[in-house]
Amino acid sequence: MKTLIGSFPFYFISFLLSRANGFPALRTATASVSPFYTYCYLNLSSVAEARAPKTARALNFSHNLIKKITKRDLEGFDALEVLDLSHNQIQDIEPGALERLPSLLSVNLSFNDKNLPAPALPPHLKLFPAREASEVLQLHKDFDRPSEAALEPPAPAEEWQRSVGPSVPKTLPARLRRSTGNVPPGAEENVTLSPKAAPCGAPVSGRLDLSHRPLSEDELMAKLDEDRCLAQLESILELDVSHSGLQTDLLSLFSLFLPMKNVQSIDASYNKLTINILDASSFCKFPSSKLLFLNISNNPINSLDTLCVPSTIKVIDLSFTNISQIPRNFAKKMINLEQMYAQGNHFIYTVRPEIPNAPPNYPPGTIHINAISFVRNQAGTPIESLPKGVKHLQMSNCSIVELPEWFAGTMEELLFLDLSSNRISVLPELPTSLRHLDISNSDIKIIPPGFKSAANLTIFNVQNNKIMDMHPEYFPLTLTKCDISKNKLTVLSLTDALEKLEYLNVSGNLISRVEPTSRLSALANLDSSHNLISELPDHFGESLPALKYFNLSGNKISFLQRGSLPASLLELDISDNAITTIVEDTFGPLMSLSVLTVQGKHFFCNCDLYWFVNVYMRRPGLRINGRGALRCSFPPRRRGWLVERSDLTLLRCSLGIQMGITACAAALLALLLAALCWRFHGLWYIRMGWYWCMAKRRQYEKRPENKLFDAFVSYSEQDADWTKEYLLEKLEADGFRICYHERDFKPGHPVLGNIFYCIENSHKVLFVLSPSFVNSCWCQYELYFAEHRVLNENQDSLIMIVLEELPPNSVPQKFSKLRKLLQRKTYLKWSPQEHKQKMFWRQLEAVLKTTNEPLVRAENGSARDAYEME
Repeated sequence: MKTLIGSFPFYFISFLLSRANGFPALRTATASVSPFYTYCYLNLSSVAEARAPKTARALNFSHNLIKKITKRDLEGFDALEVLDLSHNQIQDIEPGALERLPSLLSVNLSFNDKNLPAPALPPHLKLFPAREASEVLQLHKDFDRPSEAALEPPAPAEEWQRSVGPSVPKTLPARLRRSTGNVPPGAEENVTLSPKAAPCGAPVSGRLDLSHRPLSEDELMAKLDEDRCLAQLESILELDVSHSGLQTDLLSLFSLFLPMKNVQSIDASYNKLTINILDASSFCKFPSSKLLFLNISNNPINSLDTLCVPSTIKVIDLSFTNISQIPRNFAKKMINLEQMYAQGNHFIYTVRPEIPNAPPNYPPGTIHINAISFVRNQAGTPIESLPKGVKHLQMSNCSIVELPEWFAGTMEELLFLDLSSNRISVLPELPTSLRHLDISNSDIKIIPPGFKSAANLTIFNVQNNKIMDMHPEYFPLTLTKCDISKNKLTVLSLTDALEKLEYLNVSGNLISRVEPTSRLSALANLDSSHNLISELPDHFGESLPALKYFNLSGNKISFLQRGSLPASLLELDISDNAITTIVEDTFGPLMSLSVLTVQGKHFFCNCDLYWFVNVYMRRPGLRINGRGALRCSFPPRRRGWLVERSDLTLLRCSLGIQMGITACAAALLALLLAALCWRFHGLWYIRMGWYWCMAKRRQYEKRPENKLFDAFVSYSEQDADWTKEYLLEKLEADGFRICYHERDFKPGHPVLGNIFYCIENSHKVLFVLSPSFVNSCWCQYELYFAEHRVLNENQDSLIMIVLEELPPNSVPQKFSKLRKLLQRKTYLKWSPQEHKQKMFWRQLEAVLKTTNEPLVRAENGSARDAYEME
């Protein structure tokens, strides 16, 4: 029953318990335990999330994502008798959680974690081993089964014969002919029976399990022989013959089930069942039957026209068969049907001739296609009838392109509709009773205004379609959960039309803008991951006061301002964004936050991140997922470091402490200098130095303009260490005002603008040449601007320093002017030898003190080198 919602086995347990306690056996399973509530297939992560009424006597939480059961989850359910927790992921049950349920009669924990320990039980519960397929536990109350004599005797064959009619065709299965009492002479001789020694099928607690083993029709007849096994057959409440390779037709199979007067559930899925082509409508009248659940999925059934099953069935599974139509007589046969599963079939629009029973007359050369999927034609829809009482309808992956016209007006009791993975392009007209709609993986492009007429809809799944605009005013006011992920939305608009919405998933869209949001007091879960969002609107958090789970991962957000996040958040995911820092103004008010998921390599490990590293990451009760993937991108010397190890100390990041230490050091230095000056006649030396400077100044000509810097240094990043440690320290120590980009570029200005400004305001331009220099794009710009200045001013202001050898062939073609400079202009060459370094520094200081002479051509072997600018 993996494809079923599991609600009928839940009803069956309730019915069994009611008989065990002396209650009268009612005709419907829903009335045996009242009130009952089903919360299947809702992706619940806890029992408390369903908010079930405390007065419930039966609760079904099967097929969800529950991992743990706590005392708080089951607190206050004093009347609870039946609890179904099967098909979840339960790994732990808090001690005492089940002991708080005084009325509990049955607990189903099958199909959960294999390592789930047996929980502590109330005194009146006994632990029974579950069948192997259940893998874990089933708990039932220890009660005495009623005696076999108390069961009702089988109805006489003559009485059923009268209800069926006097005539039974000879083509019926042998077992069915014998049951009617109208078997032609000699017919019994053709019936093959198993040997008398074959054991009868013995049910355990009302369940006969013949599944997952090879089983032929003769073996099944022997185990269900009415003459020898009548007592066992009448005690069967649930029969499972699935996954047994059984090969027979459905009518023959049901002839074996006739003596099972109390059977309520039959699972014959994953076999080789077919439907007899015989029209059995004249005698397909079963005696008083209690059968409520039938699973014949995954069988080669290709037509429902001659389907012959009891009309008492409330749940039927026809999924993954070969049916292509729901015939017109289906609604008349299944008058009590409430849940229907038909996913995985292909409902084909079949072309029929206009005149009944008349062969079509096509002219020569005409191509006639008699079966077309995905195209509607004059023949109408393959869904010709459905019972009006159906409440749960699942028709996913069925090649449906639209619903019939009568659907909305006929299905007046429908609560759950699954149309996912079809080719529907227009949202169909829906019954007003509908509460759950799944139309995901289709071709829906717009949500029409008429969608608001589904006035009771609470859950809407339209994932993976082609919707481009989300109009909240078109949504029903009752909507509490909406999944519109993997569409083509570009704008997220949240208005008060969604005042009851609790869960919204818009992930995987193209959203780049979030409009200002109205106050939504119910929204608790918002998933907007994997979009193009770059920022959230102001006061976004104030408009979502109840938001607890917020997923912003996979966007383009670089900064979250104050007030953009609700203070009520419990879990927040901001991973895979462009966030560079996490500040206290934004995250400090999130006092309820318990889980923060954040990762990336964009963080600026400067003092703006001090609070996050030293305070927030050490906050008790906060779990930070991905902290091992948080790495620095700036400053360059910390690039690749882990954020939590970025050495952001209080001394580095406290301006007050730094100013205090600087002031103290300056005061001490001033006192020391004053003492030295007084002791060694410093004033006299200062006065003499002034005169020496004035005398030295006469060697210079007046500069054409007042430059801010003596020289601008152009170098590549690979030569930065030598430039800073040797060149800058030496020149600045000698009193030269050197301009280099890390210190003197104006923050916030374009890089090229900073380069041009610094070159124009420097007396000389120093180029530190090396192989890495000619491979730098920025160095090329700086060389260009320097040449431009030389041409404009007609003055030689360039100084070339060769740090490493530059063979002529190693200079790229784009540095053609640099080639000429190296050929015509004298340059300074750095040497690792100390005695040559002294000469280097003297030459460099001398050329820095010279004036910018006009450019002249070299004539008559002049000693001064000149070059020609082109």
